[in-house]
Amino acid sequence: MADKISLKKQLPVEGMTCAACASTVEKTLQKAPHVVSASVNYATHKVTLEVDDQANLKELKKLVKNAGYSLILEDEVAKSADEKLKDIRRKLVVALPLSLIVMVLSMFVGDFAYKNFILLALTLPVLFYSGLHFFLGAFKLASKLQTNMDTLIASGTGAAFTYSLINTLAPGWIESLGLQVHVYYESAAVIIAFILLGKFLEERAKSKSSAAIEQLYKLQAKSAIRLENGKEREVPLDEVEIGDLLIIKAGDRVPVDGSIEKGSGVLDESMLTGESVPVEKQKDDLVKAGTLLINGTLTIKAENLGSDTALGQIIQMVSDAMGSKAPAQKLADKISSIFVPVVLVLAVATFIIWYSLGSENAFAMAFVNTFSVLIIACPCALGLATPTAIMVGVGKAASKGILIKNAETLEKPKSIKALLFDKTGTISKGKLEVVFEKLFFEDGDRLHLLSILNGMESQSHHPMADAVTQYLNGKYSLLLFMINKVDTVSGVGLKAQIDNEEYRITGLSELKNLDEEKSKLVKELKTEGRSVVAFWRNEELLALYGLHDNIKPETKSAVEALKKQGLHLEVLSGDHEAAVAAVAHDSGISEFRGGLLPEDKLKYLKEVQQKYGPTAFVGDGINDAPALAQADLGIAMSTGTDVAIESADVTLMSGDISKISEFFRLSNLISSTMKQNLFWAFVYNVIAIPIAAGVLYPVNGFLLNPMIAGAAMAFSSLSVVLNSLRLKVRK
Repeated sequence: MADKISLKKQLPVEGMTCAACASTVEKTLQKAPHVVSASVNYATHKVTLEVDDQANLKELKKLVKNAGYSLILEDEVAKSADEKLKDIRRKLVVALPLSLIVMVLSMFVGDFAYKNFILLALTLPVLFYSGLHFFLGAFKLASKLQTNMDTLIASGTGAAFTYSLINTLAPGWIESLGLQVHVYYESAAVIIAFILLGKFLEERAKSKSSAAIEQLYKLQAKSAIRLENGKEREVPLDEVEIGDLLIIKAGDRVPVDGSIEKGSGVLDESMLTGESVPVEKQKDDLVKAGTLLINGTLTIKAENLGSDTALGQIIQMVSDAMGSKAPAQKLADKISSIFVPVVLVLAVATFIIWYSLGSENAFAMAFVNTFSVLIIACPCALGLATPTAIMVGVGKAASKGILIKNAETLEKPKSIKALLFDKTGTISKGKLEVVFEKLFFEDGDRLHLLSILNGMESQSHHPMADAVTQYLNGKYSLLLFMINKVDTVSGVGLKAQIDNEEYRITGLSELKNLDEEKSKLVKELKTEGRSVVAFWRNEELLALYGLHDNIKPETKSAVEALKKQGLHLEVLSGDHEAAVAAVAHDSGISEFRGGLLPEDKLKYLKEVQQKYGPTAFVGDGINDAPALAQADLGIAMSTGTDVAIESADVTLMSGDISKISEFFRLSNLISSTMKQNLFWAFVYNVIAIPIAAGVLYPVNGFLLNPMIAGAAMAFSSLSVVLNSLRLKVRK
């Protein structure tokens, strides 16, 4: 009997609110038939499934649904994420204005007729429309004898609402118990609104995480021109087979990986190599899917299709790296995993103890003290501890040109040991500049000959041509030399016929059989990693130009600042070794690697992670996306591609790498503020809950009024907010 084929799938899971939920989903799927393995990543809310070819995903979806969660199949992903974000937005639109009105009426407007009934009417939609899923989530967990933050949110807001409802509907009974009539609708409404706001911001960040994959898919050609019996026929990409002959025309993206059977041309391979200089290709050279043919016409033989192409592998690598990041177990969840059950036990114990004392008002005392415990323990401060620090800190970072993708990112810099840079567009300008010029003709011919060179180059859109024209126009006062016809010679350069003379512009490929002096110059330029432009008249070499991608002005000082933080630094690039060496040397970085494809960068990054520990990667190109996603901290330039930005954790505006060390310092401030907030919120509860339970009553007869409990809860929240606001004025 043949072995069953094993398939891997990565699917989103909805409805998980804590690590315990992830564990439940994982165990449910692991027990299912035809499932080889299942691993749930709570941080990304995705499950990585390995199933055999007999597996029915719809049946697995049913099993997960029976456990109380939703497994989102591939054709539902985009719709599901969009719907979830819209759902939270709708709930927030109701909760925010209503909770604001309730708060203003409760705290700043005196008593008036039917005030409590109006507050009740305004609070009902907030709790039982906007906040209903918190109560349903808590109930679902309770049925499995589990708890999480939903449990505290539901019990705290539920306690505040229930006590307020009794005060509204039966104020006479409350007064007969010798208690003051007071409602806490504002506490219940504001808690729901604040927590929903945090959920909305989190989901909006998550919805963007798939944008990197979508951008990569856009690079894939939708169709191909296939040669059939000598005739061209456009066919959908999924009809192309290995061995087919395909025609690629100027302006087209290469649909598959293959080898050139006929023709030559210039391809933009920046999506693979990150290098802005197009590459000349001719017969027998390999071409990759997603690269762009700038000029020429190619006939290629299809060799790799779909997910087997270089582009397909990049898409898979980005997907895998995004899903394989270790779950960031939030400190608040760690606290709540212990704190929530303890609070519930204390609340029940408070009621039992006070009721069993048998005093005249035993039930009233038990009722009030129990509600005081639940109200004062409501996780408003815990719920605000991280979102407020994040909102203030991320806002400050944005004002300094540093865009932070999510909360987990803030805790990463402190553990980083190594930092790898892409070269082009990251530490270098990504723009070629002429750094060497050698003229082999008399000064009297300079104006005429350089005007011809300038005229020819100005008719090309090649980055090297742009660099030469910019240099010539900046250094010399040249005439505007009009040339009727400039021909592009694929694999060579440009040529033009002027006054019965043939003028040519070529690259290194034509620089052969030169005299000793010129050969030595060419060799030196190659050793220094310079791109070379040669200008010819017939077979006479008239001029040589060396071009270089210079480092950004801020690179050297930025590298020095990062070295002082004790980081191991390296430069990685798809460019040739000599060019990378030159840029690394200019930057002050001693270690570098050149000639790397996306998979090579990813492989080397993993080696550095093994050797040094948590590693950051800084890049700006499509070819950097897998490494940015795999790195423990991915940093992208805003001047780079959308794919790089979406794959990264942090984006630096204006592509300024001096912001990296600034981000490291700022993240430490934000992270420490979050921990301070969590510490004080937790300490407040440790002190306040026993007082609410009545431990001081035997000592001095003090019982905490629920109204004071509500005020104490509000004060704890205010202290957390004020501590977070200190970030705005910190240097």
